[in-house]
Amino acid sequence: MRAAFARGVPIWAVVVFAVALGARLSFGWLADQPLLYTHQYHYFMNGLLIARHPEPWSFLLRSDQWRLWNGHWTIAPLYYPFEAVVFWIFGPNLEALRIVQCVLGALTAVAVGAIGRAAAGPRGYWAGLLYAVHGYSVELPAWTLTENLHNVLFCAAMALLLRGAIGPGLGATATGAALLGVSALARSVSSAFIPLAAAWRWFYGDRQRRGRAAAVVLACGLGVIVPWTARNVFIIGDLVPIETTAYENIWFANHFTDEVRFRRQAEIVHGQDSPAAKRAVAMHFALRGIRRDPAAFWDKVRKNFWHFLRPEGLHHLLVAESSMPPWWHAFYVLLDDLPGLVLLPPFLAFCIGGRRTAAWALIVLWTAYYLFFEVVVFLNEVPRHRTGFIPLFLAGGVAGIVLLWQQEQRRRVAPWIGFAVGVVIVAGLLRPYPTRAWRAVSALRMLTASEQSVKRGDFAEADRLASAAAARAPESRRPGSEYGRMLAAAGRPGEAAAAYERAARAPGTSWRPTVARPRLLRESGQRADADVALRRLQALSWNADPWLVLEAAWRELPPPRVDDVPLGVGDEGAVRGFFHPRGLDPERSRHRLEWTQYQNWQGPQPPPGTHRWTRHRSWVRLLPTQPATAYDVTIAMGSPFPSPLPAPVVAVRVNGGEPHPFTLGRSVLPYTVRAAAAPGAPLLVQIDAPTWTRYGEPAGQGVRVDRVMVAPVR
Repeated sequence: MRAAFARGVPIWAVVVFAVALGARLSFGWLADQPLLYTHQYHYFMNGLLIARHPEPWSFLLRSDQWRLWNGHWTIAPLYYPFEAVVFWIFGPNLEALRIVQCVLGALTAVAVGAIGRAAAGPRGYWAGLLYAVHGYSVELPAWTLTENLHNVLFCAAMALLLRGAIGPGLGATATGAALLGVSALARSVSSAFIPLAAAWRWFYGDRQRRGRAAAVVLACGLGVIVPWTARNVFIIGDLVPIETTAYENIWFANHFTDEVRFRRQAEIVHGQDSPAAKRAVAMHFALRGIRRDPAAFWDKVRKNFWHFLRPEGLHHLLVAESSMPPWWHAFYVLLDDLPGLVLLPPFLAFCIGGRRTAAWALIVLWTAYYLFFEVVVFLNEVPRHRTGFIPLFLAGGVAGIVLLWQQEQRRRVAPWIGFAVGVVIVAGLLRPYPTRAWRAVSALRMLTASEQSVKRGDFAEADRLASAAAARAPESRRPGSEYGRMLAAAGRPGEAAAAYERAARAPGTSWRPTVARPRLLRESGQRADADVALRRLQALSWNADPWLVLEAAWRELPPPRVDDVPLGVGDEGAVRGFFHPRGLDPERSRHRLEWTQYQNWQGPQPPPGTHRWTRHRSWVRLLPTQPATAYDVTIAMGSPFPSPLPAPVVAVRVNGGEPHPFTLGRSVLPYTVRAAAAPGAPLLVQIDAPTWTRYGEPAGQGVRVDRVMVAPVR
């Protein structure tokens, strides 16, 4: 560190970098989540596609297959070869990519601190510290998304442009403009800002060289993009500056038709014989939608504005009631919502009443530009689409606090007008939540009394109190779900299933009733209803994410009272840390149980041969039907195709005991561990396995597990 200081690295930058890197690495280690959702796998698999190609440079130059989205549209190119470079260096390793992205996130925080210092003076580095611990920015490196690369390039570009505006020479300006152009190749949202940045540079900086400086910004920024555009025109044969997905997004955001008409539009758009024709028809439908229904367009703008600024943590906690762990809700409320709500008034104070410096102009210009696209032109997906807004928002918010704190500025009216507008907006953002929070707390207080009645065995009184709690918060699924969980833990599956069914009638979107009802109905003997509920659960797992559903079921349900857990279908609540349920067909590209099998399956037992693959650490739990002081725990597992590991060494622990190593082979075979246990207590089986990643498969898989069985030792 002393050497860094000797080279002129400021202390604040080292501190910001260390805090940001530590926060991101810690989150990845503690959250320990796999890749989730379609977008993450799209980017990850296409990076692997490049890395495994026999002629990657020719593939990148002459084909668009590696950046194709939805079979018809292309995405900005830079993130895919970035991933491929990481895979060439470290192998197809998701964790290595995540660590590299953590470093990029830490560098982004330093750049945000530099922007903050340009806007607010020496104290502006606090913007970098805020970015270092900002909720979604901390989580982002765990995701394979283009923002990981775009953010560091864009923020470094902004910091260098500001440095060039106040310093001699044009080196920083040229470098910043070039980085801005490169960032547009990671996410094209930056591309149209290059001319605006050139106009900004015309008005700010050394007036004797303003024309030259503006020309440098324009030439260096666009000069990075032009070679890519030339490749698209002369090699691919399509006149597109960077990508075509923006056309699909504009059409989707502005078609203003019902689902049936939109599907018909999609057939027409995708049926065109050239990419140019697809873009033209998509834009035709978008413009026609706005022209035919301008009221719907302005309603979209209104909703987009409030949605863009929405406190996401509070929304998921109190409105959506997302089935996430308590720490996740606390993390987002404290580190994502709170900074945004607190800094919005001083940010607007800075925008409206700040000194007209180069930093002020750049922050205001970018904010207006970004909000125009996210609020007016497109739809916004919070919090992902806020990533381009947050860095300069934090810098402007810190600058606003410094502005309001300065004694000579306190008598000025303009900053306080901006602050007041921000307070009004914050009040509007918070308006839906106090009532919901009060109702939720009141209902949970009544449920505490209901839980005491359940423990006493007075189920009539417990049901009365639970009904009153549900009436106290009629818009929430939480009271009914909590009561169902109490009854399930008390060993009353039929009543618990009924409680969850009542909870499912509430207008929330919580997964809790869906993940709990199949097993409870099966345990209470309602086989037909259990089959229907299980099909709904599998549809949720397929459409959302299987790992998230398993995590929700693990929190919601007690260990099942069984001696045999077949993995694959209907095992929710018994397994954790596994991937999708799979079938045995080796010809399937992803070797997973196809959705058509779920649709065609009618019986209560899993289809023959279903199984799951572990992650690096996975768990199975069950409550044996026969109490004993020791059990033989048998796990049917192996490392068959598509695993590239012929003989992985797996460690098995039961109830946190000593690890038992097993060397697996290609065949799925039984492996037995003898473990002591308290009579009547559940068994927790932990499987630690080496992981592998290959194209077409979920990242970071371990070994295949077909079932777990227990037998008492006599």
